[in-house]
Amino acid sequence: MPKNAKAYIALVIASGTTLLLLAAGSWSSASLRQFAIYLGLAALASTLKVRVPGLEGTMSPNFVFVLLGIVTRSFSEVVAISLTAALVQTLWASSKRPRLIQAAFNAAALIVSAGAAYEFARAAVPADGAQTAVAVVVLAGTLYFSLNSAFVSTVIALVEARPLKQVGRKCYEQVFPYFMGGILFAGLLSGAYTRSAAWRSALALVPVVLLGYIYFSWRVSPVAPAIALADPSKDAAVEEDYPIEVNS
Repeated sequence: MPKNAKAYIALVIASGTTLLLLAAGSWSSASLRQFAIYLGLAALASTLKVRVPGLEGTMSPNFVFVLLGIVTRSFSEVVAISLTAALVQTLWASSKRPRLIQAAFNAAALIVSAGAAYEFARAAVPADGAQTAVAVVVLAGTLYFSLNSAFVSTVIALVEARPLKQVGRKCYEQVFPYFMGGILFAGLLSGAYTRSAAWRSALALVPVVLLGYIYFSWRVSPVAPAIALADPSKDAAVEEDYPIEVNS
């Protein structure tokens, strides 16, 4: 693996670890029951993996539950949900044992994306109410999508020595409709319930998530359980240089 790729991966992991430690040190939960609902739904959604066409990676609809969590859950809860979602997506139904660096990078990238989206959206829209919930989801989703796409595109470009612009454009073209659809539905449902009953919007999203997964799977074919950045036709020695399976 190129040295610049190793340095980048280390930087992302260090950033994610820092946020994780901050979240653990400031843990708070207004309702463990509601937190468990968001956590469980995000974990289940993480098992619905599909391959990103043209890119060596997978994506899942877990982000919609992360976005809904940003509206009502605490920062530490959102980080915990993001960590769980990333680990489940990385480890679930993997054809070969994922490496520690793979799980660490994917978890760190998701934590940083969700953490930054949480802080930005909450700071930009501090008021309360249904319209506020919609605005928070839209703002958080936009930043989450941008950061996550940047993390994925950059690590693929560095590891595979491909032009970042080319990889970024491919990533954007393939996942943009998927993310925008999820953000739209999450935003609409977040404004349909009061803050105390916001967890119901997460449950209401389950059928939408399943239909979206079925549709996207039909378009691109189901994902092989684990997609590595290495070309499967390469020998084991070459595969050693491509240890990261990226998640979107």
